[in-house]
Amino acid sequence: MTASYREIEEETGFTQEDVEHFRLRYILLEVNGGEIWQQFIYFGETTHRHFVPSDEGELFWIPLDEVLDLHSSILIKATLRHYLQHPGAEDIWIGNVQSGTDLKGTPQVIWNKMQETKSFEPKGVSNNVEI
Repeated sequence: MTASYREIEEETGFTQEDVEHFRLRYILLEVNGGEIWQQFIYFGETTHRHFVPSDEGELFWIPLDEVLDLHSSILIKATLRHYLQHPGAEDIWIGNVQSGTDLKGTPQVIWNKMQETKSFEPKGVSNNVEI
């Protein structure tokens, strides 16, 4: 969290006090160029809309009804769509692109809710096969 707040301040000028309800919402996994990429996506709300210019690129606010029109990867667009379809959810979701496609030929993203491990496998059982 400390690194996230530091990056937000470096790139926008928003301090930790300027960001409310900041929390991890998504962990994205994908293979790109033979490398495994993982991204941690946080969401929060700002107490004001005044950011500072950054060398990281041009900053600007996007109306919520236009966010899905942004040019972005399939996984990022699926994440934004999922977030908008589950307003107020407190869960952390893990997403990855599956190998198949939908009827339009678009790769599909599989979502799984992260859950705490509640128990252990019974001794002597592995993958439902007795050992």
